[in-house]
Amino acid sequence: QAHFSTTFRAHLGVTPSEPCNDATFHRRAYLDVIGRLPTPQETRAFLADSSADKRAKLVDALLERPEYADHWANKWADLLRPNPYHVGIKATFTLDAYLRDAFRKNKPYDRFVREIVTAQGSTWQNGAVVLCRDRRAPGELTTMVSQLFLGIRLDCAKCHHHPFEVYGQDDFYSFAAYFARIGRKGVGISAPISGGEEVIFTAATGQVKHPGNGKVMSARPLFGKTEPDEDPRRELAVWMTSEHNAYFAKVAVNRVWADLMGRGLVEPIDDLRATNPPSNGALLDALADHFRKVGFDQKKLLRTIMTSHVYGLSSIPNKQNVGDLRNYSRHYRQRLRGEVLLDAMTDITGVPEVFAAAPPRRRPVE
Repeated sequence: QAHFSTTFRAHLGVTPSEPCNDATFHRRAYLDVIGRLPTPQETRAFLADSSADKRAKLVDALLERPEYADHWANKWADLLRPNPYHVGIKATFTLDAYLRDAFRKNKPYDRFVREIVTAQGSTWQNGAVVLCRDRRAPGELTTMVSQLFLGIRLDCAKCHHHPFEVYGQDDFYSFAAYFARIGRKGVGISAPISGGEEVIFTAATGQVKHPGNGKVMSARPLFGKTEPDEDPRRELAVWMTSEHNAYFAKVAVNRVWADLMGRGLVEPIDDLRATNPPSNGALLDALADHFRKVGFDQKKLLRTIMTSHVYGLSSIPNKQNVGDLRNYSRHYRQRLRGEVLLDAMTDITGVPEVFAAAPPRRRPVE
């Protein structure tokens, strides 16, 4: 703590806020980990605890609660954005069940990503394949996968050279070629109903052509090399999750950091490039290295961040740091997610919300 404060004053001319009190930390941890407010009884018990490590023990306990899976699965449902009127209601529920199960089991992040990128099977049985049902063109999957899992925005490179990066059309369509052999069998998209089952598989053939010269593009990563595989998506997944691909871990920890701290070390959180440097590159590198060393265990990453001195700072600014919006000299306040806000309202008022086709007294985060 002393080193932290001295560094801020010496290098940034900023005095950090004081640590938050126990009641604030207790509420903050509940909202961040499980997306709900603590009950008065839970808060009283925490405040009465005089042990020195009670904050760390609180984080550990929250990470083991069932609400953790619901809260963080909701965040990933927002990122993958399944449209029930496009892919079908049943397919959307299948993806939802897949996400919640992944977080209940604390599935390692690299395995989670590999399963999504290489997914095969029925949209009614394997939720991971719903991304391939929703985004049916190789180009659509290219922009989604590169931005979400690598933090590299290739949208502009689809039509011309990326204005802020090194990527051009050759890079875009070579990357898209990894998705050229996605086969589909069954009922396709018939919006706004799209109720049928579809099976995703790796087809024997498939190609992507450069729109400018008509050249058939060979699958090629954005940098480095890949090991050949009979399944192009499997080859891509191995390259993406490799320890040599620094983007993979960095964009993952940057997203979690932003969820907890109110702002990413890189903003926007999924736009990692040389012309958009992090506010603290050494910290981003250290978190990414830590994430790899703990086997891409998100719970361990969350615990590391939440037991740090900077996470426990007060959100009340002082005269020196009131203008600080990128160095985390105080905790940045955030709006509550919609389902978290509704959940808080039902807890405070004691009036439960009613959801169509759901069991009675179901919480909004569920």
